[in-house]
Amino acid sequence: MAQVTITGSIKVVGQTQQVSEKFSKRELVVTEQGGQYPQLIPIEFKQDKTSLLDGYKPGEEVSVVCYVNGREWTGKDGVTKYFLSLAGNRIERSGANAGAPASEGAQAAPPPAMADMPPIAGGDEDDLPF
Repeated sequence: MAQVTITGSIKVVGQTQQVSEKFSKRELVVTEQGGQYPQLIPIEFKQDKTSLLDGYKPGEEVSVVCYVNGREWTGKDGVTKYFLSLAGNRIERSGANAGAPASEGAQAAPPPAMADMPPIAGGDEDDLPF
């Protein structure tokens, strides 16, 4: 089974659907900006993986690890068709949101400035060793 990583912004986080007594699924749609046109990519999280989407919201930048699943289906008319789906396995925030908690208004701290740096220990700042 092939594994791919999809990176983009969340467009839709679906609700968990209980398909049968033993099977549940939840859809995530990610907008990938690569290429000339944005691509809307549906990714399906199944069973215990549905809870991985808790706390994610539309607009967040994410990176999703998926398995590519392909299958064959032959209809009653004898025509064979092939289908492709992406099964989500992991999700994490990427870009400016990486490592951020799933709360609104969370902002990253600004990088330190030179004025924030401690003074150089032991002498003249212009004393170069070469």
